[in-house]
Amino acid sequence: MYIKEIGYSETIVGGLLSLRRISVAFSAIIMAMLAGRFGRRNALVFGLILMGIGAIGIISFKSLEIMKCMSIIFGIGQSTLMTFEAPFLYSKSTEETRVHAFSASFSARNAAFMIGAFGTGLLADFLTTYVKIDCLGIRYALYIVSAMTFVALIPLMMIEQEGHGDRLVINLEDIPKVLNKKLITFLIYTGFIGFGAGMVVPFFGVYLRYSLSIADSTVGLILAIAQMGTVVGGLTVPLLAKRFGKVDTITLVQMGSIPFLILIGVPMNIVLVTIAFFFRSSLMNMAQPLIQNVYMEIVDEQQRPLVSSLRSTVSNLARAGGIMLGGYMMANVSYGSPYVVTILCYIIGTIVFRRFFSHRDKRETSCNV
Repeated sequence: MYIKEIGYSETIVGGLLSLRRISVAFSAIIMAMLAGRFGRRNALVFGLILMGIGAIGIISFKSLEIMKCMSIIFGIGQSTLMTFEAPFLYSKSTEETRVHAFSASFSARNAAFMIGAFGTGLLADFLTTYVKIDCLGIRYALYIVSAMTFVALIPLMMIEQEGHGDRLVINLEDIPKVLNKKLITFLIYTGFIGFGAGMVVPFFGVYLRYSLSIADSTVGLILAIAQMGTVVGGLTVPLLAKRFGKVDTITLVQMGSIPFLILIGVPMNIVLVTIAFFFRSSLMNMAQPLIQNVYMEIVDEQQRPLVSSLRSTVSNLARAGGIMLGGYMMANVSYGSPYVVTILCYIIGTIVFRRFFSHRDKRETSCNV
């Protein structure tokens, strides 16, 4: 939204967002290899520092070339966190507590996003009353929020670094070994969902701000309410998984989110938009802890960081493609047109996932009888 405020089009916004995703995709495997040699904690510290530098750099300059460089730096840092979260949680939890661990981590992260979205909008409106220029108000608000990235270094540095014997060394020649039918199918599913999400999710703020002509604080409030739905959904997903099984739950919530996605893409009043955002976000995103469980279960422990990086690569490449197309369609067709492509991608991806992994729920149920 800040980039749009300083005069760039939706196409440029989409290009910068997709560049960040591409940098995540191409650096994920490299960061997995480096972390295996220098330790996960040191890699995460390095990643957070890069994210902070990149976030502050993007909003500090109006030069498009510099913003592109900063987007790449941010993406490299983000790739580390995306690559090692799932393997770390999986290794630190038991089979009985694993879904709860992934759910708690997911909900805590989204609670932070919720506070950040709401706080950024309020700060932007508040600061604009003093600086009298919208883009400066948003910039100063983003400075404050971006600086919080460095605060996260404090608890991270309190985690004891693993010993050299506990580190997993990853090499490029390991990639063909993990590309079995299950993983390839999962990566195809990831690609469809990632492309669909890239079409609309990064533009939610732009869509609300310019399609409905509402204030920054209102945009922040709607996005915060949507994140609250994600937090609530993440906390309830262990109960649903116990009742229906992981695969059935993923299928139900992802398909259930589509009607609300349709409502978001149709012009309507702000109350209905807020309700649609809440349910779309809670239903579509609450599947993430279970998805992380599923793809960690289909490989051995030694392969999990590599598989996590492959998933991150595919997801972010797909999202980057979706962002570029979504930005172009919003600028040249309409703000609602990308939602059609997203809906088709979600339906196809969920069907692919369901057809291949549905037997897992049946097997787990038979084991529990």
